[in-house]
Amino acid sequence: MTDLTRRTVLATGATGAAVAVVGLPDLAGAAPVAPAARPAAPRYTRETKLYRRKRFVQQRKQRFRVTGPGTAIKMTLVSVTDIPLVTQGSNRSFELTFSAPRRGPEQGTYTFQRRRFKATSLFLVPTDDTRRRYRATINNR
Repeated sequence: MTDLTRRTVLATGATGAAVAVVGLPDLAGAAPVAPAARPAAPRYTRETKLYRRKRFVQQRKQRFRVTGPGTAIKMTLVSVTDIPLVTQGSNRSFELTFSAPRRGPEQGTYTFQRRRFKATSLFLVPTDDTRRRYRATINNR
């Protein structure tokens, strides 16, 4: 059996590292390590009609179930506002502000759902250190 050292793994590159992790016993002599299950790829909303201001204005002050990798939290849509320097009142370009009752997820893409509201994916950015307020920008100019 060949000796597996950190130096030899690094020298072989990414392919060699994958083989070392999956196909060879670990350094303690235990059984080979099985590859981790790949999480299912998230589904993203592709329908542009779902990203219109009037659709979200109707949902203001409503709670959404927000899900994503390792995340499930409820958030409330607080406001729908204009993007600075974009046409005021645009139905295609606007910002959404959400609040969470507890510390929420990191920045990323999440699915928003509620009854009678087709699931829609939004890219959220926390706007405060407590990660209880978030902004999503829709800009379809």
